[in-house]
Amino acid sequence: MTISDQKLDYAAGTAPISVIVADDHSMISECICSFLETRINGTVSPQSTFQGALDAATVKHSDIILLDMVMPGMDGVASIERIVSTFPDTKVVIFSSCADQSLVVKAIKAGARGFIPKDMPLSALIPALNLILSGEIFFPSSFFKSAAFEKLSATSSTAVLSPSEIAMLEMVLVGESNKEIGHRIGQSENNVKMLMRKTFLKLGANNRTHAVHIAQSNGWI
Repeated sequence: MTISDQKLDYAAGTAPISVIVADDHSMISECICSFLETRINGTVSPQSTFQGALDAATVKHSDIILLDMVMPGMDGVASIERIVSTFPDTKVVIFSSCADQSLVVKAIKAGARGFIPKDMPLSALIPALNLILSGEIFFPSSFFKSAAFEKLSATSSTAVLSPSEIAMLEMVLVGESNKEIGHRIGQSENNVKMLMRKTFLKLGANNRTHAVHIAQSNGWI
């Protein structure tokens, strides 16, 4: 399976998924919703206001809310805090072309599960959402090289590897391939590749061997 035809699903592969796309730009919202509807076992709900997103999530549990930062009713990080606290089991994701790096940091600290810029290739959306569904926090690769990420790393748990990242590197250490790792952790090979890239960027590693060396040097594996 290629990235372009990957489906949005939990590792278990059976539970229906509900997604809210909260964006007041109808062309973008319709495009994203149409794309997701062909790759999801579940429902996709477009909303054009922050209140609409709240109401939709109240009526029906949502697994993911893609939340535009600039639309009617949004009040920056305060709105993120409100929706995260109201729906703690829902993964709220910043979906915006206007979110600056400092806002991304504040949003993650407020409970958002990642930042998906609107200029990211559409083919990368499903892998990104699958990582978020698996419990990871998603950033575009450019964010890992920013001063904002360094600031976030210095003040949060992103300063060290997550348990899932440590487990992956331990499997790399004993020679397991991405396909074998994916089978063990219930992820597709493409998802494992993306998780690996995220781990490399977090560590400043060039490849699998380098990442394992850094992790060993820090006593994480």
